[in-house]
Amino acid sequence: MKWSKSSRTLRRIFTKSSIGQNPTSKGKWGTSLTSHRNKLGTSRVISTELSPSSRRFTRRMPFHHNKSKKEPNGILHRSQAYVAFIDETFKGTKRVPRFMDDNNIVKGREAQRWIVDTALEMADAVRHTLGPKGMDMMLVDRMGNKVLTNDGATILKSLETKDPVASIIAEVAKSQEQNAFDGTTTCIVIMGELLRRADELISRGVHPNAIIKGYRMGLSQAIAWSEEISEEKEAYEAGVEAAKTAITGKSAEDFVDILSDICSRAAMVSSPSEMMLLTVHGKPEDAELIEGLVVLKGPATAGMPTKAAGNIALIESEMAPPQAQVSLTDPDQIKEIVAIQQAFLDEIVARLVKAEVKVVFCQKNIDSKMLQLLRKNDILAFRNVRRNDILKMVHALGGQLIADFADFSKSDMSAATVEVVESAVNDYVVVRGDGIKAASIVMPAPTEQSGEEFQRALEDAVGVSYLAVQNKKMVKGAGTIQAQMSYRLLSGEGCATADNSKVEAARRAFAEALLIIPQTLAESAGMDLMDVTVKLGNSPGLGVNVHDMVLEEMNVFEPLAVVQSAMSGAVENGVSLLRTHSIIMAKPIQEIFAEAERR
Repeated sequence: MKWSKSSRTLRRIFTKSSIGQNPTSKGKWGTSLTSHRNKLGTSRVISTELSPSSRRFTRRMPFHHNKSKKEPNGILHRSQAYVAFIDETFKGTKRVPRFMDDNNIVKGREAQRWIVDTALEMADAVRHTLGPKGMDMMLVDRMGNKVLTNDGATILKSLETKDPVASIIAEVAKSQEQNAFDGTTTCIVIMGELLRRADELISRGVHPNAIIKGYRMGLSQAIAWSEEISEEKEAYEAGVEAAKTAITGKSAEDFVDILSDICSRAAMVSSPSEMMLLTVHGKPEDAELIEGLVVLKGPATAGMPTKAAGNIALIESEMAPPQAQVSLTDPDQIKEIVAIQQAFLDEIVARLVKAEVKVVFCQKNIDSKMLQLLRKNDILAFRNVRRNDILKMVHALGGQLIADFADFSKSDMSAATVEVVESAVNDYVVVRGDGIKAASIVMPAPTEQSGEEFQRALEDAVGVSYLAVQNKKMVKGAGTIQAQMSYRLLSGEGCATADNSKVEAARRAFAEALLIIPQTLAESAGMDLMDVTVKLGNSPGLGVNVHDMVLEEMNVFEPLAVVQSAMSGAVENGVSLLRTHSIIMAKPIQEIFAEAERR
């Protein structure tokens, strides 16, 4: 028998020498595994006995049993294997749908438990990153590239999984980020807790429809009451408070005062879709907000002006003469082709001069001869500009994107002022204009990895600042709003109770599930969860001070829209999974469409 063990995974694999051995046997490290074969022919590990040093959480994985390979004595052939995974990230026993069964379907309680287990694993994957004392996670891809982050959306998007339920939950996080820019971890953690409590209610005989009704009833009451206790602040102040909450706990927290001010001012100038975030090498405290568009590019060649005002041409095609694959032996023919190419370049430059163009942004390359002609005519040119930057300039300046040099005029141009800012590492250009309602944040960072993490933090902070500036309604953070809503729903003050006892049980389960947020914050700070839960039940207006490890009134605020979006996303997507009765191995979508077309 062959054993292999890593620091977190224990595997026991039957080899050729294991043929004829009893499926229940004693292995190294005091580990005993017992197997059985059910009526569908699926073999699985059903129990483990681990020594204290190696006892963790066990994940059961079924393997399809091929009856044709059964040995005469009834023992599995060596091609079958029992594998026990001991992993700290798994809580409880993991059931894997038997997609290899003859029916290719998992249904009923087995499907429900599979969904709940997967949701809890996904929630546990990001739960420890929540809050100012949340831990970071290192993401490593197959090529060895590493990303160190505690951003829940980034972690869930980076998970490599073929599990259908895990993929759905990752999409939930993506949707939350798109709608509210933040709160992805909160949304997934609440959804996992809701499904866990729903599984308990189902085990006690409560129908999923009653649970769904109770959850939705609790959600509507929580949203209505959160509106009542929200505070309306000034636009700038709301933006600053929202940005501070979003940045706290991330690597940019040391510069929270500078960055929150920049994010709030940027949110008052433009929307996140029109905003540019650029990271350059330098000191983070030198971060600045530029009211205008910033492109991380320098002049295409030396000798061009560094500042220009006038019409701007935005070109998506290559600025080069046409090329042909021909074989020439006559020198006169070669000279003729060169003359044609030069005439083509001269004509383009003449058209640009006639349209009073002072600056050219080209998405693709610019020929060296063309660059010399542009320089002689005092036209500032930038080449190989990212398409995303080109499109943002088209949207902000209101001009036209030029694709054909044969047909463009002065009306296709946009007027603005362009200035090249020289830097020790990366030059960048600033585009300003009267009609430009855009802002750019230049974020210096000491290393490339820290720059990427700063950029992720600013993307969230700018987004929530924009929501706060537009809505101005804020609620207390640090777990306070969740504790208040939970207390209100459980006490019944101003909240209607359900006539049906099972629906009421689900409504109360929703209220209790909201406490998972302050409990997680307290757990990450090393506080006693029982004390925290009892104190929040008696004084729901308190928040979790993770720095002093006490419960007190916290001067921390977050946008009401983010809190409501996280709750709504958790309930609606949790309800959708709760309504799932069966998991079926279906045909690929392409085959289904192909069959429909043939009909």
